[in-house]
Amino acid sequence: MEFTSNLFVIFVVFFFGLYFLIDRYTEDICIRNGYIAWMSLFFYAVWYPPALILVLLHSLMARYGGLWIERREHKKLPLAVVVSISLGILAFFKYCNFFLEAASLTQYRLDIILPLGISFYTFTVIGYYVDLYRGEVPVVDSVTDAALFISFWPHLASGPILRADNIFNNMKQREPLTLRNVTLALVLVGTGVVKKILIADNIGAYVNWNLSFGVKNMNILECWSVVTGFAAQIYADFSGYSDMAIGFALLMGFRLPANFNYPYRSTSLTEFWRRWHISLSFWFRDYLYFPLGGNKKGKFRMHLNILIVFVLSGLWHGAAYNFIIWGALHGAVLVIEKVFGRVYFRIHGALRWVITFIIVMVAWAFFRLDHTTAFTLVPKLFGLNGSLSFGFGPPCNIMPVFLLLLLPAADHLLRFYRVSDDGFPEPNNSFVTIAALAVLIPAAIFFWGKPLPFIYFKF
Repeated sequence: MEFTSNLFVIFVVFFFGLYFLIDRYTEDICIRNGYIAWMSLFFYAVWYPPALILVLLHSLMARYGGLWIERREHKKLPLAVVVSISLGILAFFKYCNFFLEAASLTQYRLDIILPLGISFYTFTVIGYYVDLYRGEVPVVDSVTDAALFISFWPHLASGPILRADNIFNNMKQREPLTLRNVTLALVLVGTGVVKKILIADNIGAYVNWNLSFGVKNMNILECWSVVTGFAAQIYADFSGYSDMAIGFALLMGFRLPANFNYPYRSTSLTEFWRRWHISLSFWFRDYLYFPLGGNKKGKFRMHLNILIVFVLSGLWHGAAYNFIIWGALHGAVLVIEKVFGRVYFRIHGALRWVITFIIVMVAWAFFRLDHTTAFTLVPKLFGLNGSLSFGFGPPCNIMPVFLLLLLPAADHLLRFYRVSDDGFPEPNNSFVTIAALAVLIPAAIFFWGKPLPFIYFKF
């Protein structure tokens, strides 16, 4: 169920209409939690009912596997079992065919439907198991509460990855529905709508059109229109979903941290990953990088740990070589920043922004395209392979892409919401920002782009 579909609008109206009635006439938070859980399961079942079995299985494991971890004196065995089962399920659905192809066993390929949001809710529940093992959260109170935590409908399809302590606290004590929180929630939802249907869908349609002619005969401007257009599309698409998810959650009294913090303002790749897909960055930091030793076992191990984390981050995004290359590229540059940090960070901020921007754009080529096509396009970004020739080529649309790039640029300059020091969205009461949003929301309604599925639905 797409966040921008008519069916979803009906769902939201019905859901919140009944939710606010329940909230008004009962003070029993268990009833409200149960309502959210069952409606979340319904929301998921609308997409593909058989996939609901996996969500229910994870809910049962979260409750009873959690009890097993909590009650055992030696907790490593139950932790290893539940994490292995969770990763095994993810590996089967997402990577089975990839490894069969890598082993030249394509004749054994399986016709597998990738369950919606499986990467997000799998990492959500693994984080819970590890936090429980560390004694940082209590075991979830019931299967219903576990189902709420795992299938919480705002995050289910495309994140953000939830943290148990954050959700468990709001299960017991809701954020008050103050005017400030309602305003912030509506701003987040409105911003998400603008990003998705005005920016992402419009730019994405042009990017897809340009790519339909292939990259072989593209010139340098056409290649840059593809990578910068996709950079704007994926940012607006994914952060738009996250903004809407956080806004809807806040209307239910769940205060979720920001998942994006204007990443294209970054002047280093280190800063970029503090601003991009924050819930995933922090997940890998807390549950993989630190357990591997972080930066406490010498510089070589630190650099190796960074590479491992980012290669696996690439693989998390998809079972394909281009995603692995994308992750490895980011990891390699981060290692270079660590090695030459003292010199690099003396460079003027504007030049560092240009360097970071170019690196991120090159990496996006591998994210968007298969690896062989990406290796064809990347040299053209720098005037190689005949890309400085501006003769008759494919009928690419580059001017609409470059003009539409003004919208994500305005988003980064005006900042429709701000992110506090503790990582949560905060209202931006600037008159210019409010006026711009008041113009852009109606513009999004009247100037829909070609409806495109959310990019991260396939992850």
